[in-house]
Amino acid sequence: MSGYTYAVARVRALENGLLSPGRWERLAATETPDEAWRVLGETVYSRWMENRSPYQYEEVIWDELRTTADLLRALVEEGGLAQESFLLAYLLKYDMHNLKILLLEKAGGRPGKPAPVSRYEWAQAAKIMADPKWVELTAGQEGGDPLARATIIFEQKEFPDPQELQREVDLFYYGYMAERSRKLSPALREFWALLVDLINLRILLRVKIMGKDRAFLARFLLPGGLVPEKEFLPALAWSAEEIRNWWFWRPAGKLAAGLEDFSVLWRVEKAADQLLTGYLERFRRRAFGEEPLFAYFWDKEREGRKLRVLMAAKINKMPAEEWKERI
Repeated sequence: MSGYTYAVARVRALENGLLSPGRWERLAATETPDEAWRVLGETVYSRWMENRSPYQYEEVIWDELRTTADLLRALVEEGGLAQESFLLAYLLKYDMHNLKILLLEKAGGRPGKPAPVSRYEWAQAAKIMADPKWVELTAGQEGGDPLARATIIFEQKEFPDPQELQREVDLFYYGYMAERSRKLSPALREFWALLVDLINLRILLRVKIMGKDRAFLARFLLPGGLVPEKEFLPALAWSAEEIRNWWFWRPAGKLAAGLEDFSVLWRVEKAADQLLTGYLERFRRRAFGEEPLFAYFWDKEREGRKLRVLMAAKINKMPAEEWKERI
């Protein structure tokens, strides 16, 4: 834990750059994309905005998140704690996203746009995916390098259905995280399990909207939560109100206490995000440990998602009532 003392001090200073409630009010009150862009230019995002227009907000948001991930990864590695880091394991989700894109393109699918955020240093992830067998042999970590292992596994398979490829890569990542979570601090282990539970709840609600059966649902439920996957299956036949009543008694039941209607998916997603963010508050102020670092990265991810909604709304001239509640 002591290895994070300096890192936590750095994060404390960086937290001052997060967008304040007052700044969000100013952004929301702007009438045009250019006005919103000028307000955003008064924040830490200004360093990425030179020679860019409001229509390039995605690049600006990604640049800020990439820089945040690079800094936090460097702080973890400087402390000699990379092998046990929850944050670095969490960042692997971006590399798994990029692996999906690579494999889909190799299968003749449409080119995708990779995420610039990574668990690895600059260009290392691309090298791993280009030569995974060499990396797997020289990884020097228990179980080998997860990205190399995933690349080897999925390059040997054929996926005529892109959805099946994405499903299997997701299951690999969440299986890896379920295994890693056993070695985490109790707080981070519980956070991850709650996150998985809430993702599975949203999967249940999406599958219900799609009108699919239990077999379809079972294929997409993720491992690692506090609620066993099999408990979600009978809920597929229930009404939204019955699902809410059932969820109230589950470990993440506070979501049901603050949300009356489970039939509107974006409201469930927003409530889940708020519940997890509230959980992080309990260790955000710690003076040491990895938890404050992860909490800061979580805040930057949330900030980016909200900015995407806001800028897209301004550009598309959406009425405030259609988007403001979402952020």
